Amino acid sequence: MENVKLSVLITTYNIEKYVDETLKSVLAQKTDEKFEVLVGDDGSSDGTVGVVKKWQEKYPDIISLYVMDRDNNVKYNRIERASKNRINLIKHAKGEYFIFLDGDDFYNDDTKYDKQIKLLDSKEYQDCVACGHNSWIYWNEDKKELINRCEKKIVVKSSDYWKYGMYLLSNSIMFRNIYRDGSSEKIPVSYFDDNMITFCALSKGDILYIPDVMACYRQLDNSSWNSVDDIEKNIINLIDLDIELRVDKSFRKESIYRHLYSMYYIWRHPDEVTDEVYNKFAAQIERDRLSWTKHWLLYKKYGKLRKMKMSAWMCATLFRYIFVKIGRKIFKKYL
Repeated sequence: MENVKLSVLITTYNIEKYVDETLKSVLAQKTDEKFEVLVGDDGSSDGTVGVVKKWQEKYPDIISLYVMDRDNNVKYNRIERASKNRINLIKHAKGEYFIFLDGDDFYNDDTKYDKQIKLLDSKEYQDCVACGHNSWIYWNEDKKELINRCEKKIVVKSSDYWKYGMYLLSNSIMFRNIYRDGSSEKIPVSYFDDNMITFCALSKGDILYIPDVMACYRQLDNSSWNSVDDIEKNIINLIDLDIELRVDKSFRKESIYRHLYSMYYIWRHPDEVTDEVYNKFAAQIERDRLSWTKHWLLYKKYGKLRKMKMSAWMCATLFRYIFVKIGRKIFKKYL
């Protein structure tokens, strides 16, 4: 396919129940621009691939399928597998723009692509690396809620987006394809997931937010994220800080503020970091040299002097963060 405007990158794994609705919402998009659909399957053992192939038969010039090998006797790291899947799709993407979509999510507006493409094409928003919009979160099909309350179209500076904790689903964001030249050295190969996808683009420009609610994100109680407890969730967020500092040090202050709560939680609940919890992440910490994560997870094992220094740093940083929270209220239209 020549002159592809948009690459739609869909990742799937054992979601036979949902992927049909996902692809239907993608192929129902009304736009005159050419777009390709690249589906990356993580070695599903159900009928997911079969559903995708049926769609591929109908749209052979649009849909491409890439299936990863999977050994069912091996316990894989979910984030690492998803990252590998996404990076493979990025390498095959020909579009001027790209957007990720989890295979169990879907669009509820058939003009989504057209709206975002026209905005990013316009001279007014040439300094924006991406355009994102509001979304619904679906909880077990029973209820839904908006991710953001902002009802205005605004350009958010990349530093403000990160520092003030703004969150847009990666599924909702259309990015300029900053990797189309084959340059993907900034991608953290084991951590290219959700917020990290956005973070990797922040140095290239600001983000345009539009209040249109055009996508639906399924959040299930038995998902891999909701199935872990608070201490593990905060450890995972702290790992993100380590990776962000490696990817782009210019956002050091913003990243620390964004993940300050996770450091604070671990600092205030050191007894929750049992040997069993630590050992669950130990190999990963050593392999990827996650120094910040290791530093805080070992807090309760340090001597009094080191604990005092860490506590003093935490208190000082929390004090500075008060001013960030004041700034957050000033910029509340972002949130």
